[in-house]
Amino acid sequence: MVDPACAAEGMCRPEIESLLREGEQIFVAALEPTPIVFEPGEALMRLGEAHEYVYVIEHGWLARVRTIEDGRRQIIVVFLAGDTCGIKTIFLRQQPDAIEALARASARRIHYRDACDLAAREFPVSMHLAWQLARDERHLHNWNVRLGRGNAEERLGGLLLEFRDRQAARQIGDGRRYPLPITQQHIADHVGLTVVHVNRVLRRFRELDMVAVQRGKMVFLENAAELEALARPLQDQTV
Repeated sequence: MVDPACAAEGMCRPEIESLLREGEQIFVAALEPTPIVFEPGEALMRLGEAHEYVYVIEHGWLARVRTIEDGRRQIIVVFLAGDTCGIKTIFLRQQPDAIEALARASARRIHYRDACDLAAREFPVSMHLAWQLARDERHLHNWNVRLGRGNAEERLGGLLLEFRDRQAARQIGDGRRYPLPITQQHIADHVGLTVVHVNRVLRRFRELDMVAVQRGKMVFLENAAELEALARPLQDQTV
């Protein structure tokens, strides 16, 4: 469960890598032992409601989601296995967004008061929690740029590469393929496009021999380097 991502993503300062790993080890050891299972579409927490737990995902995909009154949805952040989510419960009495399962998932949790007490006693834990918030902020910065300045191909290409790199940091997939257990509707809700437009772009990527969805996996094809070049202008330096 211990996250190698701080080194693998080339993000954090080398002198704090061991501190972050120690913090995550202590934090994970303090979680409730029995995981909670969430079926697709099931809410881990609901928009506007009080919530009292922080979670570490053991399996599956979840997302922070905001739904507008007229039914439009925006997937703000996607959480993958190993990610810590719900840290805002430490600070906020009511949650500004929902977190729900995109695919079948399981997670272990800790009450926010216990997380605060642990962070007060253990400096590595406080650094681990701060690091998780920094990672979330980085993802939001990336998506702010992609949604604000990227065309459909750049947005979708960037998303597919982000999923690849985040899973590779946890040794999921082999660099040429990775599990993609979400629907085109989920993708559309994340990249701010219609399902029809997402389908059209994915078909174009397949026709150009860059990537293809095959049996629930995203597979990188012969011209995958062209996808890297397409998305590079809107990526930060460590994606």
